[in-house]
Amino acid sequence: MTQRITNAVNSLVTKFSRRNALLWLGGSGLGTAIVVGTQKEVKAQQNKDVTLVNPPTLYDATRNGYSHIAVTPPRTKTVYISGQFGSDLQGNLVSSDFEPQLVRAFENLRFALEAVGAKPTDVAKTTILIVDYNQDKLIPLGREISNLWGDKPPANTLIPVPRLALDGMLFEIDAYAVIPEKGDGGLVSN
Repeated sequence: MTQRITNAVNSLVTKFSRRNALLWLGGSGLGTAIVVGTQKEVKAQQNKDVTLVNPPTLYDATRNGYSHIAVTPPRTKTVYISGQFGSDLQGNLVSSDFEPQLVRAFENLRFALEAVGAKPTDVAKTTILIVDYNQDKLIPLGREISNLWGDKPPANTLIPVPRLALDGMLFEIDAYAVIPEKGDGGLVSN
């Protein structure tokens, strides 16, 4: 059946578009990402939970520490992790400098993922907020992204901002993770 649907979609795309089209048929229960259109190969990396897609019609975003598209499979639970920043257990900033805050924010993100039974590879999307952004800040950011995700970074949006919630707060990262559902709900609660 999947092949029949793929052939039908390919036929329609050939008639109506020369560009690649990405269709996610997750709502139909197929849970499959199908790439149709031109003969160009789409760079897609998949683990058991999230498929990361970087089509050839877009530049290679992985060299900048993110993927263009993240597709989640059926029978998973989406976890929304609030913005993590460079704080200690009392909520105090660990430093007034950017890099120590960034490193601690990534550590706090790891702790949040572990708390719900998720791994870094379960992260589909992040949003990063940086105060007084400049390209020099991409160096330590790229290092932390590489440390956490290697060459398979999730989809990401980086937003330069003039200020964050607390005085002196310079970096924040939130995340959406997708984990397989367990029969008991699978999450640790307070």
